Amino acid sequence: MFPLKTQHIHTKLFGLSLLSGALLVLSWYPINLFPLLAVAFVPLFFTQKLLVENHLHTGWAFLYGFITFFIFNVGTTWWIWNASPAGSVFAIVLTTMLMVLPFLLQYFLHRRAQAVTHFWPFIIMWLSMEYVHSTWEFAWPWLLLGNGFAGAPFLVQWYEYTGAAGGTLWVLWLNQGIFKVWNNRAKWESKTLNTKFFNLIFFRVFAPVFLSLYVAYQYRQHKQNNYHTSIKVVVVQPNIDPYKDKYSGLSAYDQTQKMLDLAKTKTDSATQLIVFPETALVGNLNENAIQHEQAIWQLSQFASKYPTLAILTGAETHRVFEQGEYISETARPLDNGMFYDAYNAALLYQPQQKNVPIYHKSILVPGVEKIPYSRYFKFMNEFMIDLGGTSGGLGIDHEPQIFSLNNEVKVAPVICYESVFGEYVAKYVQKGANVLTIITNDGWWGNTPGYQQHMVYASLRAIENRRYIARCANTGISGFIDDEGNILKQSKWWTPDALSEDLKLIPYQTFYTKHGNWIFVIANFLTVLLLFSLFFKNNKLPR
Repeated sequence: MFPLKTQHIHTKLFGLSLLSGALLVLSWYPINLFPLLAVAFVPLFFTQKLLVENHLHTGWAFLYGFITFFIFNVGTTWWIWNASPAGSVFAIVLTTMLMVLPFLLQYFLHRRAQAVTHFWPFIIMWLSMEYVHSTWEFAWPWLLLGNGFAGAPFLVQWYEYTGAAGGTLWVLWLNQGIFKVWNNRAKWESKTLNTKFFNLIFFRVFAPVFLSLYVAYQYRQHKQNNYHTSIKVVVVQPNIDPYKDKYSGLSAYDQTQKMLDLAKTKTDSATQLIVFPETALVGNLNENAIQHEQAIWQLSQFASKYPTLAILTGAETHRVFEQGEYISETARPLDNGMFYDAYNAALLYQPQQKNVPIYHKSILVPGVEKIPYSRYFKFMNEFMIDLGGTSGGLGIDHEPQIFSLNNEVKVAPVICYESVFGEYVAKYVQKGANVLTIITNDGWWGNTPGYQQHMVYASLRAIENRRYIARCANTGISGFIDDEGNILKQSKWWTPDALSEDLKLIPYQTFYTKHGNWIFVIANFLTVLLLFSLFFKNNKLPR
């Protein structure tokens, strides 16, 4: 048992860490109390203050930081459990551990200073942590703090310059300012306190909001004067149960026909593009003879009635490597001594073209479509999340590809998980895409926050690149998003549907599209300097 005084301190520490975790959960979509992001880290900062003032061991800092971020992860991504209990535990614990690291490093710095000073090192190291968790083989950028504004796109129109990393910086900057004012309120004179409070509200709260409104206004003026071309798009949500029907119930022929029947209800002579969801064409299509596949024949029969129509669809495919061709690391052997790769692919069918362009999903889901660092950690196989269909060790394209409908329309075939990676989506636009499609299958998690979060994250990609988006889900939410992140139309959960919309073609490339996550680059450089200071120098941080 702790002495009474120590017990009282730990009760406070537990309550503060619990409060930070709860505020983060409440701020996240679909609860969407996003203003709470401005104060969600403040209790955690006071937790660190108490830890330092009471000279508690680093293990306590780890524990209370872990409590906060474990609550955050469980409260927002618990739905992964529906796909795999073991996989969800691994993903949640790993992400929690990463989030604790900046808190621990900040604690080391504060202990060296023997007081709680500035929290800017925490901000810098948190940004670097988000960068790591967006780029390594266990990448899971679902909970980047900047994603917390996905349900309020009007606040972050400046993402076209910063990307979601700018939102992370805003959240932490706000929390740091609020903590500083509240922590020093007793030390400052009334006049000083009022000035500090005014500066906090004006510069850290209202100024970014005003900037967002101004950026949106300026962009609308520019768009109104320059961009008028549009394309009519139909998205089809077949609502085929991924557990019961997709791989063991409905035949491949019936599944394709169901999508075509739905498409027919919204397609007319003005329709230029129909979009089917991820892995819409099942049966492991042979890319070496794709034109002879039954599903392609079904598409051709339908499209023959609409000469200007193109159909973009997800598909499960494979390709056999020819003699003398480079064999990829993910290739699988055949009985005849040949090798093949399996893919989660997107393809574009157009009646007037002989070739069918195919794109292979580049960013695979860890634990589903690939085993991270499998060459080192064979035990990871037990954590594979079983989502049906082709999984584990899929082949990839190393760069995004775009599909050309004609000289004017360039379409990005973003596949599912790729849509969470802002910088990768920007590469499609760098290559010339003037409209984005996101094809996905969000039915694995059931009626949970998972598919809702995935939908609204697409709004951030629209703002970052100023592109209209056609989003097509097998089930989940299908619909259309404009270039300011506003949802124009959307389907209902677990309902077969087809939607149609005219989407503007925007050739303009944003600062973010051209330069990517430059905030992360700066943060990484500063983090290196901080770590050097932490481990190789004895000087204290300024108070």
